[in-house]
Amino acid sequence: MKILLLPNAFKGTLSAVQAARILEKSLSARHTVKSYPISDGGDGFMDFFRALYPQAKSVRVWARDAFLTRRPTSFLLLPDGQTAVVETARICGLGGVPKEALNPMGASSYGVGEVILKAVKKGAKTIYVGLGGVACNDGGAGMAAACGARILDAAGRELPPGAEPLLRAKQIDLSSLKKQLKSVRIYAVADVTNPLLGPKSSAKVFGPQKGATPAQVKKLDKAMARWAQVVAAASGRDIARTPSTAAAGAIAAGLYGCIGAQLLLGADFLFQKAHLERYFDWADLVITTEGKLDQQTFYGKAPLAVLKLAQKHKKPVLFICGTLEERALKNQKNLPQQVAVLLDFAPSQTACLAHTARYLRQVVKNI
Repeated sequence: MKILLLPNAFKGTLSAVQAARILEKSLSARHTVKSYPISDGGDGFMDFFRALYPQAKSVRVWARDAFLTRRPTSFLLLPDGQTAVVETARICGLGGVPKEALNPMGASSYGVGEVILKAVKKGAKTIYVGLGGVACNDGGAGMAAACGARILDAAGRELPPGAEPLLRAKQIDLSSLKKQLKSVRIYAVADVTNPLLGPKSSAKVFGPQKGATPAQVKKLDKAMARWAQVVAAASGRDIARTPSTAAAGAIAAGLYGCIGAQLLLGADFLFQKAHLERYFDWADLVITTEGKLDQQTFYGKAPLAVLKLAQKHKKPVLFICGTLEERALKNQKNLPQQVAVLLDFAPSQTACLAHTARYLRQVVKNI
């Protein structure tokens, strides 16, 4: 049998590359396989580009994480020397952060701006920013501030980092930011289609995974509404309702509104860039993966792109996930033929997270 492997990351346990290697090793003795780790802008974004451009260089830098602690991270400089790839999940990521350490009201995207500026200083004229998997929900305000924006309250004082201070935002001065990023093209590669505000806002849908309580979700929504007003007044851009501005704690909104970045839906963009659709006619079976199959999967995540293409080419899909939210499968047009849940093979969720690779091998051993 010919099997097309298109694994997405199991957030916090296995990268897409690691999942691809495990599946390929487990299946290649019995089947003909083609393996391509996928991303939608979140975890694995740099790995995706590294696979496309093996000569790309990883540039090590220091930047603040979501909690403003300086840590080593990196960005990718493509072989042309003028194109950089930045992955927000590597800078202010959610993966591996203990629940007790989460701080949705104070966490910041400041480090993303630091890395963007370092990429510019390294010679980048075009920057792809992969959006997803972050621990902050500050609308990209921290990122903008790191790039030179001055976010002020009614008394003209600069606001400290985090989402909560944005409740007091009155105006934003983008003049220094524009000078810093003059002649630089930035593409915001989003992992979801949700807008900043509304029923499926960044706070309502993604706030809880960043540790926000119901009361904090309401406060985050108010902070993002205030931020949208301030950004619109300064730039004329509507970040409130534009699709995908909720991506990565709404860093997408800051990139679009403050910098003028072009918004791209990550899965569609990356699949086209790698020409992945050409392999669907070849395959007898398609396998994709994700840490959790839930409602967010159908907001534009990479596995949804797999499901759509498989349906278009009439190919069966085995969707392997760590955990499953069964209600997410109701009333969906694009559904896999089979779903395998790693947690069903593990004695507990703790064991499943600790030994994800083992249970992934177990799922596919009888294929």
